[in-house]
Amino acid sequence: MSVELRHDGDRLIVSGEIDFETAGKALESGRTAIESTQSLTVDLSGVTRSNSAGLSLMIEWLGIARRSGHTVSFAAVPSGLMQLAGVCQVDGLLPTA
Repeated sequence: MSVELRHDGDRLIVSGEIDFETAGKALESGRTAIESTQSLTVDLSGVTRSNSAGLSLMIEWLGIARRSGHTVSFAAVPSGLMQLAGVCQVDGLLPTA
């Protein structure tokens, strides 16, 4: 299991699996990208599998952005993550691009 993040200008491209083992690495890589970019779009089109750790990661990235005075939006969120966000009633918190 692995997750890869690539920061490309105003985009953070995420690929691979996001789970409890990989979310910590993704959190720190994402934090660096968020803190160095005023307005960042996180592209999740390459995510092949995720669980609730992926949703927690997205919410934590939003918190990092707010505390930094920056903004984050999400693109190509896998349907499973959006469904989970809906069940947890946090889908309104996730800005999409």
